[in-house]
Amino acid sequence: MKTKQFRILTLALTVLMLTGLAALPLSAAEDTVYLGDREDLFLGRDSLDGFGWNTAHSGEPITIGSRSFDKGLGFHCLPDKDAYCEFDISSLGMKYFAASVGVLKEAGYFIEWGSISFHVFGDGKLLASTPMRIWGDEPFFLTCSVEGVKTLKLVQKNENGHACDAGVWGNARLTNTEPKADDKVEVEPVFDPNKTTKPQPAELVSGDYAYVSDLYWLDAKTYTGNVVGRDCNTANEIIFSNDGKFFPKGVGFHAVSGNYDAYVDVNIEGLGFTKLAAYYGVCETLTPHDISMAQVKFAVFGDGAKLWESGTMQFGEDMLPMDCDVTGVKTLRLAVAGAPGISGAWGTYGGAVLSKSGEITDDLLFSEFSFDEPVTDAPVTDPETPTETDPATNPVTEPDTTPEPDTPAPTEPTTTAPDTPAESDTRPQKKGCGAALGMASVAIPLAACAAIVLKKRKED
Repeated sequence: MKTKQFRILTLALTVLMLTGLAALPLSAAEDTVYLGDREDLFLGRDSLDGFGWNTAHSGEPITIGSRSFDKGLGFHCLPDKDAYCEFDISSLGMKYFAASVGVLKEAGYFIEWGSISFHVFGDGKLLASTPMRIWGDEPFFLTCSVEGVKTLKLVQKNENGHACDAGVWGNARLTNTEPKADDKVEVEPVFDPNKTTKPQPAELVSGDYAYVSDLYWLDAKTYTGNVVGRDCNTANEIIFSNDGKFFPKGVGFHAVSGNYDAYVDVNIEGLGFTKLAAYYGVCETLTPHDISMAQVKFAVFGDGAKLWESGTMQFGEDMLPMDCDVTGVKTLRLAVAGAPGISGAWGTYGGAVLSKSGEITDDLLFSEFSFDEPVTDAPVTDPETPTETDPATNPVTEPDTTPEPDTPAPTEPTTTAPDTPAESDTRPQKKGCGAALGMASVAIPLAACAAIVLKKRKED
């Protein structure tokens, strides 16, 4: 009897223990669920290209601004509708969602593209949103309550087009503890020569002249998603004009508006420069972008006062020379504007050199490309002197290679080479926005291609 009572008591205690354990909160290890680890919760997605589990959509590490994340999600925006991914979180019973979101700072991007807004939905209801985030922004900490939510939907909306809109959700997670912003990693401030108040390097300004593209800039602005090019146009190409002038130095922009809102500001206070000279216009391009409609105006300002202004320049016109007096100027501004529209408005200052003496020669600004066929100094052959290879006057005796009658000549097996694709067909192709090339690695090929483009234009 006692044994039976003991068994009943033991069974009751076991039931109570199991019931009590079920009522206990999740252990510390289960208090946070990282979505990048839980493909089993995945319901689906609608996005461009691949999908990243603890990586970007391209498979590379998740990087936003100066921050990197080991965990998270990554997917690319769509051109005509919102991109999203969905998870079934009904079995988890979590209270909060959190992530550090932003535009992937892909190392391969040659242009600072990307603008996205991020949104979180629970069972179809909007729970949280961000303002527009652009390439280079630091992560935006996004969090909301998901208590009682069954289907979690993470949405990316392309802003200003979907080009290079690679969104990433660093440390995307569900938790029962109210989340705090991810700890910031102390990062050494990166020196930006485009936005600095540091004095100009002495070695650059100690001589008679200096190029604007070599100096530190106080500020620089161009159309969103483009670059202010140092020694290149806004598409990161070598600067060349329709008439065959190549400019190793210079500055390139994309107009922002019909006002002079695209510019570079340079501190030249006390440096003794008296003259600025450049060639200005809509520089030629090797990209597939159609800028044939481009109309751009140019202006130079000194401490806010207009020192020089151009008329309207159009694509296909030769870049024209300009110069102006900059004596006593503290802040010099080179600017471009749409005239009046900004479609294709790539304005470029070729050369853009400052001088103290005012002596600026063309060789400081550009080099000419000749369309004439190259002349080679072929050796002159004396017609009276026979050449080594002239069979009529200098016969060559071939060795007797006929096999002996008793020895059959060896025969080589005939092999048919398989149809092998050309190397250019078999090499892996780099995809995405990072496929664009920087000027530094392709200056010579670009110059050659540019020459072909110019020659064709002249023939047409």
